[in-house]
Amino acid sequence: MMEQQNGGIAFPNEDFDDTDGEIELSPAAKRRKLKKRRDKYDRLAREVEEWAEQLLFEEGGEEDGWKEIECSKLLKKKFNSDGKIKCFVKWLPDSRMNKTDPPDEREYPCMRCYTTIDAPLEHVCQYLSDEGHMKDYNDLVIKHRDLEEISPHSKICWGQCPQILFIKPRDFVTFCHHRWKKDGTQIIVNQAVDHDDAPAILEEGKSNACRAYALRGANFLSKDPSNPDKTHFAILAHGDPGGNLPTWACKAAVNAVVPIEPFKLFHNIEKGIKNMNSGLKLSTIPSSTSSSERSNKPGGLSQLGYACFWPNGGGLKEEDDDVISDEF
Repeated sequence: MMEQQNGGIAFPNEDFDDTDGEIELSPAAKRRKLKKRRDKYDRLAREVEEWAEQLLFEEGGEEDGWKEIECSKLLKKKFNSDGKIKCFVKWLPDSRMNKTDPPDEREYPCMRCYTTIDAPLEHVCQYLSDEGHMKDYNDLVIKHRDLEEISPHSKICWGQCPQILFIKPRDFVTFCHHRWKKDGTQIIVNQAVDHDDAPAILEEGKSNACRAYALRGANFLSKDPSNPDKTHFAILAHGDPGGNLPTWACKAAVNAVVPIEPFKLFHNIEKGIKNMNSGLKLSTIPSSTSSSERSNKPGGLSQLGYACFWPNGGGLKEEDDDVISDEF
């Protein structure tokens, strides 16, 4: 049975039981099993997306427990001089499961950030989908690889981050899924999972990296309705640093990192897009015009804990036309 582990506590999830013992399956049975597995992960992605939409676009501010985090005074002029990047933090229980045995009463930092990138959505997605640009905007993922492709629009990834302050290197195993709405919005969601090809080391000092968890997260990239040459970008990230760090240590790390890293990430992305290629034409970027349920538009990105790229597209296209909130 596939399990999710968090700080030494196992969360069995019967919905992801992929075992068949030693039974040799026929080709037809293998296809049915693969489809069942894809369907389960698609349902998980929808669940994460619904969770993320509520936290990003429906909940308010301090009245819902969100605390606004200002950019570091020393770096504000460089990273957020116009104040368009907004960042908020709230401490929440593990967002993956409704019940745990034994109950996990700990809370972990959840960050939501918003900005408007001064570039068209097509250019933003093209830039972020290119693995070669990752090092230019994100120095918090130093190694990464795909563990398993579940479908053209979903995969399980492994990633490693360097030591951050007093928190030693961590690695992550994360399910990632991307799709497109009819209004052009790209949605990338993620959730921490386990995988046989990257077993977790839960204790400090037992390996080069201790397991941490990008518990749940989402990225919404959409056109600015008032200016088609700009892009709205919203990020939600709920994480557990692992290693059974005490709460005080986790909070100290958050207080030191959050006033810098999300502001730097957005700043570097916008700078990288502007430097990418001044001659890039919209017509050179594939558009989604086929009748297939899959898009050929490039997608993906890299953040703390994971890196997922679909440079040749593959994201699902939405059939209905619900539109997310335009208010950041």
